[in-house]
Amino acid sequence: MMDNPWNRWSIYEYMKHRFLRTGEVPDQDELQAEFEGIDQTELREGIVEFDAIAGEWPELEAQHAKVD
Repeated sequence: MMDNPWNRWSIYEYMKHRFLRTGEVPDQDELQAEFEGIDQTELREGIVEFDAIAGEWPELEAQHAKVD
């Protein structure tokens, strides 16, 4: 069995690039679909990392993915 190649930084980078390209923050459903099988702790931590950095961007008025 192969380990899942994704971690919190994969989530963070995806969210960052998605926001920079589109101006939209991906929601948790999109992240689940894009990173199928990712450990849920890694998913949540990636969202937290993005929110921590993105909170410093004044132009970020989009809704953030919510951590359940």
